[in-house]
Amino acid sequence: MLKVTFFHDVICPFCYVTSKRLRKVAPEFKIEVLHKSFSIISSLEDLKFVAPDVESVREFFKSEFSILKRFFPDYEEEKVISRGKLGYVWSMPPLMACKAAEFQRGPQGYWDYFDRAQDAFFLEGRNVADKEVLLSIAEELGFDLRQFKEDMEAKKTKLAVVSDEEEARAMGIRGVPALILNDQWLLRGVPTEEKLRDVFSDLEAHGEPKKVKLKAYWEKDE
Repeated sequence: MLKVTFFHDVICPFCYVTSKRLRKVAPEFKIEVLHKSFSIISSLEDLKFVAPDVESVREFFKSEFSILKRFFPDYEEEKVISRGKLGYVWSMPPLMACKAAEFQRGPQGYWDYFDRAQDAFFLEGRNVADKEVLLSIAEELGFDLRQFKEDMEAKKTKLAVVSDEEEARAMGIRGVPALILNDQWLLRGVPTEEKLRDVFSDLEAHGEPKKVKLKAYWEKDE
């Protein structure tokens, strides 16, 4: 069985695309997908530094949302932003919610929650840093809300998010999305579905990359 460790952030548009593609391709192989958090906006203060008022926040996320047009030409970021109430959205709250989902239902629960939270953000323009929004997603997916709320606010959950990011940085990962395959091989960026199939087929057949070019995460770029 292949092991795929997916480092990502709920509010990362590139992670949105990668998750959709990985979810489509993974059932074609014997794959265990594990999920790890990586904050691209690590604090509310960081966001307020680059976007000090509501209008600048709107423009900031408009730019981020527009990235999806590269992958989905019909995507309309203006319509999404006007539909919802974004406000100040940063990484930690939705990542902690994903961990709370994982505590209840394991890696699949994490992934289900992660994808739904990303849809809420990128398709509905909802503020996924807002506690009530996060709880409403948990309710929609049928989680035990009392336990979910307790876990989402727990110190252990924040520490789990921080631990994931420390692990990523120790492996030389400085941005997401990033996939670590069989605890060794690093696949950066936004791979196509075809690329994922080629990589998984190669590793499944040989245990290491033979036909595709991959580097171990500790190998430096030339």
